[in-house]
Amino acid sequence: MKYPNRIRVDFERPSHGWLPVKVIMNDFELDIDASDVPVNPIYLLYLAILDVVAGIASKVWWHLEPVGYYFDFTQPQPGLYRLVISYHSDSQVPEFLYETKGSAADIVLPFCRAIKNLDSCKYDEQDWPSLEEKQLTHLSNVIELLKKRA
Repeated sequence: MKYPNRIRVDFERPSHGWLPVKVIMNDFELDIDASDVPVNPIYLLYLAILDVVAGIASKVWWHLEPVGYYFDFTQPQPGLYRLVISYHSDSQVPEFLYETKGSAADIVLPFCRAIKNLDSCKYDEQDWPSLEEKQLTHLSNVIELLKKRA
């Protein structure tokens, strides 16, 4: 089944612990600079992808110091993925921003490709931590698995 909710994800060149992140879906656009403190959100995204493909709900915290955005990934049924984006600040109740559903090609693979594209970008380790080679290889294997299922 085809879904009209394909996501476009771009990670631009990081600098001094900040990563420009752009996520575009239909009528929704999020353009932020995420921090790698206290945890690298790309690593959290990598873990979330592994979990959601295995059917485990997962969350990515894109921290902006001190506020942040959360991406909640779920797989409500085999082959159907759901992404909910919310905004959190210390003084507020989480604010729902956007929700979309779709296939792995619509929801998961755009994030996988963005991670791989970021890895191919040349930047200093002091600007942003890289995933380990074995993690990138595992991600490539997940991409191939999802393509075969599509």
